[in-house]
Amino acid sequence: MHKSINYKNFSIDIFKAIGDDAFILASGTIEDHNCMTVAWASLGFLWRRPMAFVYVRPQRYTYLFMEKYDYFSINFFTNDYSDVIKLCGTYSGRDINKMKLEKITPIDYFNKVIYYKEAKTVLICKKVYYQDLDPANIIDKSVFKLYPLKDFHRIYYGEIIEILSNS
Repeated sequence: MHKSINYKNFSIDIFKAIGDDAFILASGTIEDHNCMTVAWASLGFLWRRPMAFVYVRPQRYTYLFMEKYDYFSINFFTNDYSDVIKLCGTYSGRDINKMKLEKITPIDYFNKVIYYKEAKTVLICKKVYYQDLDPANIIDKSVFKLYPLKDFHRIYYGEIIEILSNS
């Protein structure tokens, strides 16, 4: 059972979370959602609010859900779920039904977004802004090797409205 914690009492090593553990971005309702593994994200403060920043390429199926819905969740898992993390990062929701993944259970958050019961920590976020990466503003040109298709990410800024912990 997840319990709500105040962001002032929340601490996570984002580098460890990406490197050793893993997380899944989810958007949509219990009836209509998708998820994907996230490797590019950051946490911080903007406009005097705790914020999460997630990066989604336009061809990702989850992009459609991020555009359609006002909320998203970031779900941190332990290494016990590395197979799910890998699956969600390898396959598209267009090709497999991620809504029916056997190892994780979507939970409805007040009909605004889903999160996963098995996640050790969940950030519930309300979109407040987005920005497409502009290649004209990329100073370090070596970054372009990460965009052979010129499919630059959209950055979603989400105010963290609740943090849920399963520990």
